[in-house]
Amino acid sequence: MVGRKLQFAGALFDGKNSQKHFVNVELTPQEIILNRPGGDRDHWPFSDLSWSVNTPFNIERLVKDENGERLETLVVEDSDFYTSVLNIAPQNFAKQGKRLDFSWKLNGILILVLILFAYGLIKTIPELVADRMVEKIPVEWEVTVGQTLLDLLPIDQEPDPGVIAILQETVERLEKAVPGSQPYDLKVYILPIDQVNALALPGGAIVIFEGLLKKAESPEELAGVLAHEIQHILLRHSTRGILRHTAKGFLTAFFLGDVNAVMEGVVQLASELETLGLSREMEEEADQKGMDLILSANIDPRGMIRIFEKLTEEQSLQKELPDRKKIVEEEKQKFTSYFSTHPSGSNRMAQLKAQVQTDKNKTWTPLFPHLNWNKIKPEN
Repeated sequence: MVGRKLQFAGALFDGKNSQKHFVNVELTPQEIILNRPGGDRDHWPFSDLSWSVNTPFNIERLVKDENGERLETLVVEDSDFYTSVLNIAPQNFAKQGKRLDFSWKLNGILILVLILFAYGLIKTIPELVADRMVEKIPVEWEVTVGQTLLDLLPIDQEPDPGVIAILQETVERLEKAVPGSQPYDLKVYILPIDQVNALALPGGAIVIFEGLLKKAESPEELAGVLAHEIQHILLRHSTRGILRHTAKGFLTAFFLGDVNAVMEGVVQLASELETLGLSREMEEEADQKGMDLILSANIDPRGMIRIFEKLTEEQSLQKELPDRKKIVEEEKQKFTSYFSTHPSGSNRMAQLKAQVQTDKNKTWTPLFPHLNWNKIKPEN
């Protein structure tokens, strides 16, 4: 039979100041004895003691002397202390400890429920708010935000006029295939970075990375990317992302009580590139409607499929880079990590291919029939 543990190392806070006094704690059936380093002993009868309400499993004693009342607190960090006290103390004191233990467990459950509730609100409410508000946001506001973000990027100020002309003419052809009218002035910019990517800013700016121009082998492939980015703009995906970011900040502040921090974040919102993060649902919607736009413009859809296959391959290669090369790439393209890379995978390709099945025998109108794209695109 294992003997009951009755001696522990503890700390006494005597209520006179914040100083900690180390003591050896001895448990008896009638009292707790505190042995001080100098040889003095304090006797704490269980009838004078109570469990601490604010800090679980600490024991308190109210002392009255010529200076008035003060609260002494005994702190023992040994996990066996609580059980040993329950086993040796009088029944009424042990019951008080068990009730307190249950109370703390209940409080812990309630706190967990509250955390889960808050998490659920923070995850769902921003989307609902953004979806309701986005249609009320004026285009002028989107243009201002988009221009602010554009100014943060090292855009090529003297791009190849031939390349820009091809990109802009392709955008204009796609724009003519958009049903009805749309309020944006769609304009293409080139970012002189070798990353194979593109992004759409609020208000109509489309940024094509130079790495994508090098990877594309035809104007039809570029048209696939442009159609995808145009749909991000028309569907106001980036604007939704900003609204969700703001709403999430306000909700977080509500639960944490730090409204000032959120207000500062709102002021700096336009300069925070990470707010452009797009959800998987947004990317899938841009894929689907982008392909619809390609088909409506009578552009060969195989170009869009080919370029997204290359994007998928490029992402796989990035994942397989040796650790040292990964570090170099991360440093080289540090700021581009704010932008969500287009999702990859066989499922994406399957969805795009399924969209063109009914039109697979259709005759498509070449974008630039007399153009040799490989001769004018940037060199590797």
